[in-house]
Amino acid sequence: MISSRLLADGMAAVAAFGLLVTVLIVGMRLLRAITRRRRERAAEPLRALLLDALCADDDDSAEALRSLSTLGERRWRTLEPTARAMLAKVSGQARSSLVELFERRGIADRALADLRSIRLVKRGRAAEVLGQLRYRPAAPALCRLLTDRDVEVRLVAVRALGRVGDLTVIPALLACLHGPRSVPPAAVVRALTGFGPGAQDLTAAGLSDPVPLVRAVAIEVLGATGAVQWTPRIATALVDDPHPEVQIRAARALGALGMPEGVDPLLEAIDVGRPEALRIVAAGALGSLGTADVAPVMVKLLDDPVHRLGATAGQALLQLGDAGRAELEAAVNGFLGDRAAAQARAVLAEAAVRGDVARPREADAEP
Repeated sequence: MISSRLLADGMAAVAAFGLLVTVLIVGMRLLRAITRRRRERAAEPLRALLLDALCADDDDSAEALRSLSTLGERRWRTLEPTARAMLAKVSGQARSSLVELFERRGIADRALADLRSIRLVKRGRAAEVLGQLRYRPAAPALCRLLTDRDVEVRLVAVRALGRVGDLTVIPALLACLHGPRSVPPAAVVRALTGFGPGAQDLTAAGLSDPVPLVRAVAIEVLGATGAVQWTPRIATALVDDPHPEVQIRAARALGALGMPEGVDPLLEAIDVGRPEALRIVAAGALGSLGTADVAPVMVKLLDDPVHRLGATAGQALLQLGDAGRAELEAAVNGFLGDRAAAQARAVLAEAAVRGDVARPREADAEP
């Protein structure tokens, strides 16, 4: 009897505790919702003032900026998330006004100081703010973060430097690709590409770097930014550089640049015996170049045992226009073998579905 009573009391206590936890959770959620609504109501007139600062005529805009710059700290904290979100959405005079507001509030100076914080979250947040503001005086300090002990902080610093737009940081961005505290190459490529054509000559210095990854990234960026004047150097890298990754990115860049100097190195790169990945990229690049003279060479790749290479070559032939299409339709008849015929049929059928070309007509087979 006593055991049953104890069990019942225990179960009642557990149920009561569960009910108490549920009530607490619901209460906390309700409190957060009420607090959020209060903040939103408090922020509404401040948002209107911010829009006046960004969109009104000069006199009204200046007055709104003065009002916002002297807001109390509590009211500014209410508005700051909205102001930061707008930094990524506005341009021209509106952005200049917004940046001026942040500078008047001392945000840039505080962020610059926070780059030296012992807290990694604070360092990363400060770098992000300085990047959003495109605050050029922060470039040297942001470069120091490229060797930060935390990889996330290093990534934020790279993104911030790409937004700041100071070309003098390009050597530092290339250097952070290697070493014990390196940065993933994709982040560096995005940052360097963001500088645009004005950064091409400084980026091209990476073509002579002893580290293969630096050479590869420099080539990729030059291709992405249309650095046609560097086509001969990139073609030389495709032929002479011993590192496969450099060769692959050089082949892709030559296709993007579209210059005739790229044709012969790319034809050499599709030869049997070259790395499979390189042959595939080079085949695609030849299609991008659009030189019809290479069609008789490209069609032979349809019979390659590497299926992906044959498929890439087929798509490249379509890009070559009438000459490439004629080679594909001839290959359907089987003069290069069954494998090439199947590849040609598949490519032309897919193109027909897309509406690029009429469906191929197979020749009558001999009995």
